Amino acid sequence: MIKAEGVIVQSVARALDIIQCFSGNNVELGISEIADKMDLSKSTVYGLVNTLVSKGYLEQNHQSKKYRLGIKLFEFGNLVQNRMDLRNEAKPFCQLLSEKYKTTVHLAAHYRGEVIYIDKIDANDWVIAYSQVGKRAPMHCTGVGKAILAYAGEKYIEEFILKEPLKKITENTITEPENLLKELETVKKRGYAVDDEEIEVGIRCVAAPVFNYEKYPIAAISVSAPYRKLQDEIINEVAADVKYYALKISERMGYSDK
Repeated sequence: MIKAEGVIVQSVARALDIIQCFSGNNVELGISEIADKMDLSKSTVYGLVNTLVSKGYLEQNHQSKKYRLGIKLFEFGNLVQNRMDLRNEAKPFCQLLSEKYKTTVHLAAHYRGEVIYIDKIDANDWVIAYSQVGKRAPMHCTGVGKAILAYAGEKYIEEFILKEPLKKITENTITEPENLLKELETVKKRGYAVDDEEIEVGIRCVAAPVFNYEKYPIAAISVSAPYRKLQDEIINEVAADVKYYALKISERMGYSDK
């Protein structure tokens, strides 16, 4: 067993323990059965179960009145599985990009307005600090984020990006909504995004989106390097390669442009 460090919130721990009761043959359980397994009172269990139901982690069978795992856990399971599959499929192509340009290549997914770095291949001679695997970053100031946003649709942008002021990270960060929307139009026209020192001073990125079989942008890949290594004269070449490999990854994820 892994021993946790720091504060443990008892109600959260109990709620997670309830979810774990549904294993093996325990597809459906009643309040009394859960209370027995947890060694808790029925009233305590009822409150926890009702909360989990309200959030979609459990659902009630209205015929048996018992509870079962909810659709929210299925969604999260698919999300994790897709990310694992995506990482495996993208790895060879990201490696080729990194070897060609001797730069860092990122693979990032997204969730509710943030990018999540799920893989990173660093060049041997230098490392980008801000993009550790598992770390999140704003979408509006990253190449991978803008590459995804350009195709994510107005509803996604309104719900997750423009509800709050756009945070300024560097002097080059886009903070005006109208300027961001204009930038995203440009990204969509040319098929790739450029981060010009918008999240880290001295770093430039070229990114392109990765689509799934529904033609939805599930991720993006980027080539990131010191500004001096990604001068304007080679941006078109780098962008062409990034777009090409992003398409190859998309095809591995079931995408077709037909």
